Amino acid sequence: MGILGKGGLLLLSMGGCSGILMYLSLERPAGWAYIRNFARLRQGHVDALVLGGIFLAAEATGVVDSYASLVLLVTGFYTVISTGAMGWWPDFPQRYKVASVGDFAALSTFALAWVWVTVRVLTGW
Repeated sequence: MGILGKGGLLLLSMGGCSGILMYLSLERPAGWAYIRNFARLRQGHVDALVLGGIFLAAEATGVVDSYASLVLLVTGFYTVISTGAMGWWPDFPQRYKVASVGDFAALSTFALAWVWVTVRVLTGW
């Protein structure tokens, strides 16, 4: 298994662990474990599961080259971690310009890497 598949498995594991944390926090009072925005934590959980599955599928089909794999892994992990972290720090990107720029750069790069993969597959290049 290549790096993209291994990254997908790691993301699925992160999604599973965040799911356990969410389940445990349902029975606790608001603010348990210092979670300030449960919806953002849930979104990070979903992102981890979805991206993990997509990375495994992309690895299995062999459509992603090694350079795009690296870009997708770095930006995908950043997306999952930053979204989940907003459960604890929901206003972080709004308070710090560098965080806002970093979010935009990571999400844009992630999207453009998938455009690159799509163009390569559709054109046979």
